[in-house]
Amino acid sequence: MKWLKKLSAAPKSPVHSKIPTVSSYLSDKRIVFFTSSPSKRQVLGSLIGTLDLQDPSAALKAIFSREEIGSTIISPGLALPHARLEGLHRIEAAVGVCPAGVNDPHDGGTPIKVFVLFLGPADNMKEHLSFLSGVAALFQKEGFVDQLSRLASPQGVLHAIKQAGKAT
Repeated sequence: MKWLKKLSAAPKSPVHSKIPTVSSYLSDKRIVFFTSSPSKRQVLGSLIGTLDLQDPSAALKAIFSREEIGSTIISPGLALPHARLEGLHRIEAAVGVCPAGVNDPHDGGTPIKVFVLFLGPADNMKEHLSFLSGVAALFQKEGFVDQLSRLASPQGVLHAIKQAGKAT
């Protein structure tokens, strides 16, 4: 997890650049709630289904290929499944909230309550890393995963993410 802190602790530049916030890639339609305990595959498939993709099955395959390389669970209760795809022109992102949690053998028994899935353009590593850094900064706040898992609407989750983004 040291990499996570280094990624989110980048020095602040006095010049304000126009780096999009995590919330700028989200909308109410890209935030999905799961009331039961779905499988990880069901969560990822549902999240990919909210995105504007030419080939959702290729996206799901890329996500699972990335998961085989190493777990994308970055802290207890939080997973950040991601991949880079040909043909994308910008980041495509969605959030899944599962208060009951999804069990994953890579997490030592702590259920995943929040999934932040994103796909980046294959030819733009800078944008991919920028989004990853933005998510890492958002979730540095103690208890943010639990806060999101207690919310009841996509609008509430989006609002909380926007507010947390302003504080980082």
